[in-house]
Amino acid sequence: MSYKINYFTFKGLGEPVRFMLAYGNVEFVDNRIEWEDWHNLKLTMPLGQMPVLEADGEVFHHCIPICRYLGNKFNLAGQNALENYKIDCAAETVNEFRGKIAMWYYFDKQVKDEKYEKLANEVIPFYLEKLEQKAKENDGHLALRNITWADVYAIAVMEYCNVLMGSDLIANYPSLKKVYEKVMASGGVKKYLATRPEDRIPNF
Repeated sequence: MSYKINYFTFKGLGEPVRFMLAYGNVEFVDNRIEWEDWHNLKLTMPLGQMPVLEADGEVFHHCIPICRYLGNKFNLAGQNALENYKIDCAAETVNEFRGKIAMWYYFDKQVKDEKYEKLANEVIPFYLEKLEQKAKENDGHLALRNITWADVYAIAVMEYCNVLMGSDLIANYPSLKKVYEKVMASGGVKKYLATRPEDRIPNF
């Protein structure tokens, strides 16, 4: 079975899919698309956006559904509807957190400066404290008391958010650090990180 992930030359929403494939210990083609080439490729992608995963003879789009699909394939999903709800809820919370940071990052400098204090002192702590509590309740996991695709998704998203904010956002959150350590202990993730290219974030 072959896997091909199509995304830009930076972490963004492609990194959770890359992490999922790495955690699943499967070989995959990491097709990193240059920003200047995107205009010509956009019409070939479902809904004109990425990430896009090509696998099992299908074309998959949207980051969270792709990660959920891979979670089911790699035994990182729940055993019943309630467990899957908890996993989905954790992933959606992390995605909402990412959205707040990404929205700030792509403002122009004047607006970023105006909004930074609230983001750094109110918004980010609010989400991280909620996630920290969940991780504490679940012994270093975000949804269940075992690793799920939401944990892998979350750590990949945090890697991207750290780049945008220029700091280690979970440095002072010990239970979230446990989640990080468990994901990073994966042999597949270690192998991926050993050869991961440096981010090239374009000037939008």
